[in-house]
Order: sequence, then C-alpha cells, then structure tokens
Amino acid sequence: MTNDLQEQTTDAEAHRYGWHDDPITNIRQDRLRRAPFAEHAARLIALNHTTDSSVVYGLEGPWGSGKSSIIALITAFLTDADDNPWRVVQFTPWATSGTESLFAEFFAALSSVVPETEANHRLRDRITSYADIARPIAAAIPVIGAGLAEASRTAAERLRRPWNVAFAQVSDELRNLESPILVVVDDIDRLQPGELLDLLKVVRLLGRFPGVDFLLAYDEQTIVETLQDPARGRVSSARARSFMEKIVQYPLSMPPLLNSKIVKMLDAGITEILTPERIDARFEPDRFNRMILTTMPSQLTTPRAIERFLAQVREQFQMHDADEINDVDLILATFLKVQFPDLFGKLQRWRSDLTRDSSAVITMGRDDEKGPDWDERLAIVEDEQDRQDARAVLMKLFPALAEKRPSRAPSGRFAHPEYFNRYLAQTIPEGDIPDAVIARALADAANGDDAELRALLLSEDDDEVALALSKIRARYPDINEPWARGNAPEGPVTVDLLAAGMRLVDVLKDRRAAWSSSLAQSVYWMSDLLGLLLDADPTSDVDPALAACTRTERRAHVISVATRPDLSNVREETKQALHATLRREVDRYLPELFADLRLSDGAESDSNRAFLFGLADEAGALPQMQASIKDGLEAGDFTVEDISGRLVGFAYIVGGAEDAKPSSASFPGHLFTKLTGIEARSSDYSEHGEWVDTSWSRRRAFADKFIKPGGDEPDDR
Repeated sequence: MTNDLQEQTTDAEAHRYGWHDDPITNIRQDRLRRAPFAEHAARLIALNHTTDSSVVYGLEGPWGSGKSSIIALITAFLTDADDNPWRVVQFTPWATSGTESLFAEFFAALSSVVPETEANHRLRDRITSYADIARPIAAAIPVIGAGLAEASRTAAERLRRPWNVAFAQVSDELRNLESPILVVVDDIDRLQPGELLDLLKVVRLLGRFPGVDFLLAYDEQTIVETLQDPARGRVSSARARSFMEKIVQYPLSMPPLLNSKIVKMLDAGITEILTPERIDARFEPDRFNRMILTTMPSQLTTPRAIERFLAQVREQFQMHDADEINDVDLILATFLKVQFPDLFGKLQRWRSDLTRDSSAVITMGRDDEKGPDWDERLAIVEDEQDRQDARAVLMKLFPALAEKRPSRAPSGRFAHPEYFNRYLAQTIPEGDIPDAVIARALADAANGDDAELRALLLSEDDDEVALALSKIRARYPDINEPWARGNAPEGPVTVDLLAAGMRLVDVLKDRRAAWSSSLAQSVYWMSDLLGLLLDADPTSDVDPALAACTRTERRAHVISVATRPDLSNVREETKQALHATLRREVDRYLPELFADLRLSDGAESDSNRAFLFGLADEAGALPQMQASIKDGLEAGDFTVEDISGRLVGFAYIVGGAEDAKPSSASFPGHLFTKLTGIEARSSDYSEHGEWVDTSWSRRRAFADKFIKPGGDEPDDR
C-alpha cells in the first residue's frame, strides 16, 4: 500500500464545510482514523485473491456507521497499489427496478471494468451473451430454503451445456486480463425482499467468476429481517443468518465508535457552532456535561447519527437569535426531537405539567398533588435504554420532572411558560415579544427616550402588556431576596429609567379586581429598580424621578413596597437610604392629607387615605401627625368623624368586573387611637356585599360602630 495517503485533516476543517452525508473519498478526510482498518481489509482481499475462485467479503455495520467511507478507503488502497493494481467496480442494485434491470445492471458493471481495447471486445460480447443465458436460470433457483443446493444442481444439469460453456468462456477471458477485479455492492440492506434474493442469486451462483471477488456492505439485522419476509414463507432469524454465512466467506465488522470519540466529535461540532464568547458568557456546562458524556453517546453511536444531529443543531441556531433562547435547552430540545420524535410531538399537550412551578402548585391548593405519571407517558418510547435516555433529557430541560416543588425556570428556558412555544415553533411565535425588543426599550428609556417602553406598556392588548412586564421584571432582582444578592440585574439601572417607569405608574389603569394588574406589576418593578439604584449608590438623588408620578398614593406605594420588608439581607447603607426616601415622601404628602381633611365631604373619595396614614406611621411620622390633628381639631378645621372616615379602607373581589364596587371594608382602630387618643377597635376585612355607597358619610357611619362600643353596624350599603 502507498504511504502518500496517510495525511489527515483536522475536525475543525471537516466541520467548516457543513454536513452533506457524503462518504469520504480519500484518506485525507479520515477524521475517524478508520484507515488502518480499511488498509487491513484491502490487504486481506489482496492476499486471498486467486484466479481459480471467487471470494465474497461482507462489510457489516449499522446504518450510518461509515461503511461507504470504508469502501472508498479500501478502493483507494487497492487501486493505488504499487504492483498489480485492482479494477474495482461499483454495482448499485437498489438504484434499479425489477429483476431484469438488476441483472442488466450487474453485467453492465462487470463489462465496465474491461479495458477499451480491440482484444477485449470479445470478452464484452461473451459477458452480454452470458447475461442472456443467466437471467432465465435465476427464476428457477430458490435462493433460500432447504432445496437450495439441489435446485442449483438441477438447474446446472438442465442447462449444463449453454450455461457452463458460457460461464467457462467468460472466466477464461477474465483470467487473461491479468488484473484482479473487485465488485463492490453497497447498501444491499436497502433492497426489498425480492430484489435482495435476486442479488444473492447473482452472488451465490451466477456471478462468481474465478478472479472476481465481491465486497457486500450491509446492516446484518436489516438483512435478517428482510430475508424473513412473511410473503415468502416463514424463515427463522437463525436460518437467515445461516444462509448469509453461505454467501459471505469473510465477514468484516465495522469498528464501533468509542465513547471518547463520540464525545470528541460532539464537543468539536458544538464548539464550532457556538462562538467562544457565547460559551464563556452564557453556556451552562453543569447542565450539559452529563448529557454529552453519557446520554448522547448512548444514542448517537454512528458518524451519521452524530453529524445529522449536529446539522440539526446548526440549523436551529441559525433560526434563533442568540439572546432569545437558552443555548443548552436548544441543543437538548434538538436532541430530543431528532432521537425521540414521537415523544417530542407530545410536549405541546403536556405544556402545563412541564412548565409548572411551586408557586403555581401552592396557589392552586395542590401542594400534595402527585402530578402526572411520567412513567406512563414515557412508555411511548419502547426500548428501556431509550426510555431512560429520554427521561434524562427531559429532566434537564424541565425541573417539574425532577422536583416535587420546582422553582420557576429562568427566562429563556424551555421550561418557562413564556418561552416554551419558541422551542416548538422554532421561532418567536405570534403573541410573543422578542427579548431584543424588551432590551432595546429598556436601554432607550435608561438614556432618556421612553417612547418604545410606553408603546409596549400602554398597548391596548392586555396580554401583550402583561407579557412585556413579566419579561421586564425578570431582569430586575429584589435586593432583599437572599438568592438575588450578588446577581447583577440583566437590565439597565438608571435614574432616567426610574423616571420613565414612574410616568407609566402615573397613567396605567388601576384594575383593582385583577389577579395581577399592569399597574401592580409596574409598581413592583419600580420598587425593585429603586432598591437597585440605592444599593448601587445610596446617595443617588431619586426624588425627582419618583416625582414623575404625580399621584401621591401610587408614588408612595412604590416606596412602601421597597421598604416594607424587614430588609434583613440589604446592606445597612442601602436600608438607611430607602428609609430616608420614604420619610422624605411622607413629609411631602402629609400636608396634602391634612388639606384633604379640611375639605371634609368636599374631598375626592377615590384614593386610599388609610394607606397613606398607615405608611406615615410606619415611617416614624406619628408625632408630627398627632400634633397636626390636635391643632386641626382645636381650630375646628375638621372633626374626629372626618378622621375616622379617612381611615376606612376597601377590598375588592379578585377576578370580578373591572367597574365592580368594593366587596368589603375595614377600619384600623389601633391607628385611629394613635392619631386621636380615642379608644377604638379594629375590624378585619369581612364580606358585606357590594358597597354601592362609598361616600364620606357612609364611611363615617361604618367607622362609628368601632369607635362607640355596643353600636350596631349600619345596614345601608
């Protein structure tokens, strides 16, 4: 064998050109280091060759294991031999249709190796003549079964003269070529049962000329199943294998891919698809390592399977913007779709179970619910090992399979309900908002241009607004949560953005009966942003930005949400800055509260004064309020009844109509006592039916019952 074939290409060079499922054509493309095996096979064929007989070699391996590439290497070693180079002819039986075409194609292929010389013209004619004789004989030979040998002898005896003479003449002419011939028959496992039997007749009896060897390539299991065709009588798998042993003298098994090589190929392919920056910044090796080391090698056992999978991954990454999906999830979802398509097709039906988290379980009162029977669902995958591998992938994708109380999946993950459909639709589906749009709107608003942010959050489409706010809030951690400490926000944190958000808080509609209104979500977002600003710089001047919201109650609500937790996980400087912000806000709105008191029944009645008085108490402004109340009462600016009416609060039935009236009321007697020095008891919220009348006089009457012991609750509502 020649030595100039030993050059190798790198994995990177091979991946650069993508994947076309074509076999390699020379040893320079041998990434799997199969050349030694091919060289050994070529040497075996050369050493065993004789002009007195015909030898059949079988190259056996599963589909996609690289048999065609090995054939190319064997051909290269044989035809490039320094002495007595071989003539190799490719016969492709599955490209023909029917018995007649198969025989014609075989003898045409055999003729093609005869050199174009005048001396060989007779050989071509003899091959053609022999083909005409052999075709009718084939129909009389039952290739498989107990009568094979006897039928062969009978046919030979019946047609001995023309068949033997023609066979001998062709054999003599082929010997005169003084060049060994190898007929390569690839992919015989693609043939239908009848076509396979016709081919084996050629190899078993009609085409075994002395000096002509055969190399058959096939997947043994597929061949056995094809020979067991029920239409041709019952044949056991053992008998089918026994028959193939009569056909093939030298079986050559494809060397399997070692796990280490599979991992290396997968690693090289995925690294080529992902940029180094993307791997360093975003990739999650902890979630991916076990998959690439165990589960993927269990499934992707052939070069074709590996390259097919990598081609699908490459396509998926081209279809998705880098910042719109989770890289590991996209790779694993692609693996699931390629290896377990039936299972992947069920995911849409299981969406609610796959994306559930502990908050949903507890909210719906299903804390002790067992959840779906995943063993039963995974039964769609028949093989036990395949089922284990499928489960392993699902558990990496969806925490709900692995945990009784799974945490909500991070943004971008397959298990996140807002991103789930992206992995099925292979794009951003209708109704979804690209993360790039959210990022751009936040970045612009952080620099003073809030046009796109307002367009998103003031849309008439409530679902779109809710989705936008959910995506925005996911970028801003609550600084008081232990898990959030040390996690940088994924969105910008600037005073300009705080001002833009507060302007939205000012104008968003208050849907009190909603489970989670856009206004409530915006308030929580602003409270997180306020905490992040003061955590980064406790001296930051946030008051002008907060003042962008002109509604006192809403502005105070933002600050109260940021300060009402115990703030045990917040730095002392941040905690002091937050409380100082609250106290400044209270100092600003207290004059408004007392001006409102002086208006008595002439004041607006749609705001929640009880909340503002209670917040001022929490901020340490009780002495200041007590002094103002004492002065106001002595001056006759307002009455005790005006104060009690201001402290009545309302609650609404969640999920009720947007214009529904309050469903219950409460009175904080303890706060009333603090402010006025008059003993009173507090009421919890209790159902009273709809409060049609929410006037100040009605509120005073309701509060009066808790101030005057023994009084009856009024009936008018």
